[in-house]
Amino acid sequence: MILLLVDDEFHVRKKLLHKIDWEALGIDTLLEAEDGESGYETAKRRKIDILISDIRMPRMDGIEMAGKIRELYPDCVILFLSGYSDKEYLRSAISLHALSYIDKPVSPEQVVSAVREAVDYCNNMQNSTVFAAKIKEARLVRLLCSPRPGEEQLTSLLKDCGLSPLSFSDSRTLLLQSLSADGIPAGLMEHADELFAQSGLRYIMGDYHDNFLVIHLLSGEEQLVSDLSRPFLRSLLQRLSYLLKNQSYFIAVGVLAENLHELYHSYQSAVISLQQNFFLGMNSISFAGESDASGYTPDDNFRKGLLSCVKQKDAEGCFRLLDSLYAAYQSHPSGLISMVREDYYACLSQLFQHCLAHRIDFQSASSQQLWDVISSAHTLKELHAIAVNLYQSYFDFVRENREEASVSGNIRRLVEENYGNPSLGLQFLSENLKLSQSYISQLFKQETGTTINQYIISYRIDMASSQLLKSDRKIADIALSCGFPDQNYFTKLFKKCTGMTPSEYRGYV
Repeated sequence: MILLLVDDEFHVRKKLLHKIDWEALGIDTLLEAEDGESGYETAKRRKIDILISDIRMPRMDGIEMAGKIRELYPDCVILFLSGYSDKEYLRSAISLHALSYIDKPVSPEQVVSAVREAVDYCNNMQNSTVFAAKIKEARLVRLLCSPRPGEEQLTSLLKDCGLSPLSFSDSRTLLLQSLSADGIPAGLMEHADELFAQSGLRYIMGDYHDNFLVIHLLSGEEQLVSDLSRPFLRSLLQRLSYLLKNQSYFIAVGVLAENLHELYHSYQSAVISLQQNFFLGMNSISFAGESDASGYTPDDNFRKGLLSCVKQKDAEGCFRLLDSLYAAYQSHPSGLISMVREDYYACLSQLFQHCLAHRIDFQSASSQQLWDVISSAHTLKELHAIAVNLYQSYFDFVRENREEASVSGNIRRLVEENYGNPSLGLQFLSENLKLSQSYISQLFKQETGTTINQYIISYRIDMASSQLLKSDRKIADIALSCGFPDQNYFTKLFKKCTGMTPSEYRGYV
């Protein structure tokens, strides 16, 4: 058996070449190359059984080289050496169906384990006609998931699998997506083989992108795929899902294909249909073209209402709004999942912003942390639960810490509600709170680090700044609405706080 090791790092090659007993692993001939181009040239001169290659190399990277070698030797086993920064880059190598990815820095023990598996794979390919047939079938399945499969490779694989283009004159693609980090569970395809064989259906099947099982249903002399009803397919797929035991999954059924070239459209429609499963929930089955509803996007009034409930400590009203959002999305299952996530992100982000603005010591999260939590939700139900749990935690926190009963909290609330009242001041607050002026002044300064009068002026200036940008109202009217009856006094304070007059601020910003 011949193995080719390609890596531009000399010490990595020498370490592996000299510290591993290759002969004991079943490797008769060991070849090496210093980059992708020389590796490809070596492969053109000698048939390669196993390829071990680095990803990032000069002249020709490992992905491109492996693809060219795969064209020369379809049965060649590929093992990639990958650094942490290559993880995203490796996604483009999925179609090469590498047997393993060995993390750098490379240890000889890891390589020995991967090569032993590769040798077993090669032996099975050479000695087991059933194993070899299944591998070729899986390659054909993956090739048919490509928009423009190579004609030569397609013709060869169709012949190897005993099929012709006419075999796909009435066909359909089924997709099963495992939501487990471990991908498609071991043994699932063998059990699926038994299930489909018992149902009398023709099909080809293979795994794809690690966590997808792709099944192309084919028509036979006694059974047309177009005659299979949705209830029959749903029942069949539910029986297939039982084989997943406790794993979570999505299943989608593509549209009918009338010929081989339309099968890719069936596959694509199944991929799109998987989006519906986000709205349908975990372990659901969707059919392409089943939902014609448009997407849903909440308007600004929704978020304003949610924020109002937060300010008023109205937990019941808040959860009513969140439930209405959830119901609206459920009734519009054709929306973009990315937009749904962004809408929920905005709802949760404004809660954190409210806490920050009002110095509420509730749990904080960076934008990235919040987005990571939202992105972890596989379904709308999970996303809704994240939002509900976070808002519930907020209301529990407020209740336990009695923020609303604190002097500074009540003062801030009264300022927000009455900032347009010219009479708002220390006496006004003292009378409303039924506490002495000296007492509330001392406590507010102690809790916030600023005086009450400074806070009132700062809040009024903030409100005025917002109105200057968002409206064309006269400056005198804006001043009055923010509690400044005297425009000259307002202009003086505004310039002191912002460095510009109201007119300059409106024109500059």
